[in-house]
Amino acid sequence: MPFKEASLILQCPKCDTINYLDPFTFWNFKGKIKCAGCDAIWEYALENGHRQGPPKEGKPPHDKLPGFAQSKDWKPITTKGKVADAPQAREDFQGKPIPIKKSVRGKAVSGSPLTGDDLIGSIPKMFYTGI
Repeated sequence: MPFKEASLILQCPKCDTINYLDPFTFWNFKGKIKCAGCDAIWEYALENGHRQGPPKEGKPPHDKLPGFAQSKDWKPITTKGKVADAPQAREDFQGKPIPIKKSVRGKAVSGSPLTGDDLIGSIPKMFYTGI
């Protein structure tokens, strides 16, 4: 029976750095991960978030970086090139921001109801127009 352990965490056998693996990108993964602490490369397999065996030492290049990491004394490791960049908004997004209304004192109070022009390029337009 294969080794099964729910583990989106890779604790480096060499330096004990805790490498947290993003479930979105690592849920079903088979490849090489670079430790954020000592830069060791580990062959790792996950299926439905379950580890398919212990990590095995691999050779460069790595496939992915962990999303976040901590040293064994719980200090975060956030150096560029050690952990993956945070996900960013899509550059091709074509929607419009919701207009914010302000109170008499200039404080933001809420978004106003959207008009048909506000919905151009958005999914809710089909609800507004009924098409």
